[in-house]
Amino acid sequence: MKHLISNAILALLALAGTAPAQAQSFNVNYGNQASFETGNVKQITFTNNGQSLKVTKANNTTSTFTVSDITSVDFSDESANLVQKYADGQPAPVVFNCLEVNNVSPLVTLNYTLKKSGKYLFDAVVLFSSNINYSQAEDVVYLHNNENVQPILLHADKYIKPLKEKGIKVLLSILGNHDGSGICNLGPERARKFAQALADTCDKYDLDGVFFDDEYSDYGANYYKTKDGFVQNSYSAASRLIYEIKQAIGPDRWTVVYRWGGITSLVAVDGHKPGEYVDYVLANYNVPTIPATSYPGLTKEHEGINSITLNNNNNGMDVTNTMASVRKGKYGGLLIYNLTPYNTSNYPTQKTILTKVGKALFDDDVVFGTKSYPKDWKTMDWLREPNR
Repeated sequence: MKHLISNAILALLALAGTAPAQAQSFNVNYGNQASFETGNVKQITFTNNGQSLKVTKANNTTSTFTVSDITSVDFSDESANLVQKYADGQPAPVVFNCLEVNNVSPLVTLNYTLKKSGKYLFDAVVLFSSNINYSQAEDVVYLHNNENVQPILLHADKYIKPLKEKGIKVLLSILGNHDGSGICNLGPERARKFAQALADTCDKYDLDGVFFDDEYSDYGANYYKTKDGFVQNSYSAASRLIYEIKQAIGPDRWTVVYRWGGITSLVAVDGHKPGEYVDYVLANYNVPTIPATSYPGLTKEHEGINSITLNNNNNGMDVTNTMASVRKGKYGGLLIYNLTPYNTSNYPTQKTILTKVGKALFDDDVVFGTKSYPKDWKTMDWLREPNR
């Protein structure tokens, strides 16, 4: 009887999606032994034909329990919102809200929930965007936070902490900025120094990772011909930088690649395949595939296809059909770009698109909250902190 009860409880936990994505306290009470603390849980899966339960933590360490010997599973109250959404009995895609913070506060993410499950539609917010830049005077590649990104970071308790408390990850986007430096042309030493600058920023503001978008860098300036520490832009150089950043920020933080520009493919670095140093790769808008050869070692659980732009009615593409492909293919990520809830002309169409996403991916209705989260920081708060 204990075996049947345990299986039923755990199956319901998995299928209902109540297994926590990152629980502060998740205890497995196991036979006559003491409870096993398995906090910071990333995934719960059944193995051995349902006879075992494997718990994977955020740092990718695992614990395995014989189902018949589990007497109960306890979650802390703090973990109530830190939950993995499920579809078809499997973990649903991680939904990234890539937000132009020049226009809106990241806190608007809290206004989008799913009616039946009560979970948030978005699992992660991308602060779009900080920049990679080069200082001629100091001969250093540095992280540039503009007059909208920097106030959010400086006031992390107001703009970042409330999201993290609800289990929503917050990532910093890196974008080129019209000079000759970029994601794809740093030599190994400059890559390590820039990686450390990003790690310091993640530590300082409690960020959950880095999002890479290779646009607006002037690789035609050919810095490698005139400046030490630069190389000709290549997949290899981009791979080195992303690898170094992953090493610097640690396994619990994410590296997320937007498949565009010079990062449409990555290669092994020091014997480590891209699947070992990249957490997610997200395809361009309405692109239905990612070639298997582009990111060796990466599985579909860490890929996202058919990204959505909320501009121009998603370029006219049928969201219901493209999301059906995401769900049927069991892809692990989805990028949604440029949510603008205070743009009265575009927002009704954006709501329609998000409603279709909720129905197609989660068989659920999106609830649109009405709390106002204005862009209320002052540009006078902007202090350029070049993390050199």
